[in-house]
Amino acid sequence: MDRLVLIKEQLPMRERSYTDQQGQQKVFVSTGFVLTDGINTMFAEAVGDMARALDQQKPDLTIPHLVTFELSCREWLDQQQQRRFENGVRIVRMA
Repeated sequence: MDRLVLIKEQLPMRERSYTDQQGQQKVFVSTGFVLTDGINTMFAEAVGDMARALDQQKPDLTIPHLVTFELSCREWLDQQQQRRFENGVRIVRMA
């Protein structure tokens, strides 16, 4: 999905260590953004190389950017065994 948005805020890049399924130590890198199209506001995250590139680039907050998103939905059971859902918005390209 592509959308023309303004960046309201770019959060600092974060790196978190984790162990993958093969027992290897890995690092998950992400940079969060608060974006708006003038009507809707959303939080979206760039990960990996895209997160590093946008962290170095520091996109201009005063101009609109064309952003390509990957949307996902995660389902889980809470402590009361109720089904819960969470939407995820991942930035795959920003121009």
